[in-house]
Amino acid sequence: MAKFTVEVELDWINEENVDEEIKKEVIAGLQNRITRNIESKIEEEMNERIKGEVEKIVDSFLKQVTTDKISEIQIPHKESSYSSKVEMIPISVFIGKRFESALTEKTLNERGGKYDRYDDRGGKYSILEYLTKGYIAEELNGKIIGMIQQAKNQAEESLVKNLEQNLQQQLNADMIKRLNIPQLLQNLQSTIEQEGIE
Repeated sequence: MAKFTVEVELDWINEENVDEEIKKEVIAGLQNRITRNIESKIEEEMNERIKGEVEKIVDSFLKQVTTDKISEIQIPHKESSYSSKVEMIPISVFIGKRFESALTEKTLNERGGKYDRYDDRGGKYSILEYLTKGYIAEELNGKIIGMIQQAKNQAEESLVKNLEQNLQQQLNADMIKRLNIPQLLQNLQSTIEQEGIE
């Protein structure tokens, strides 16, 4: 059970209704406190919901505006540095052209530094060539080394098998020749015949 002290200033109340007035004041104070707590919780929840909805609306609005506006932005572009003709192109096309030229223009030496015509470090490379040349060379070297090793192993295995077969065939032929099987069979037959006669 909880104990609490309530102070109430009641100047105008008769002593007969004091208990009832205290009861009313306590109940009114509790109701006000509970009401304030509920109101603050509801206000916080509403603020969070409103904030979430506003963020969604703002995000979708910004997304729409940026996609619409970016596609409408036009950039002046010269066909070449010698031309005076300027055309307006969409920013997406401009970015695509700049990206393509950055990838394909040969501006790097073989170490990835800026190439100049007096450079003694090799020829000109584009960014794409520079980035892929090492990778492709590594991949090809690895695969070629693997293929050479596999071919060497297969050649060694087939050579050993062929040598074994040839030696076996030669040994068999040599053994047959040394044993002189036809003569041996003839001798065996004549021995059988002689024993059969006796």
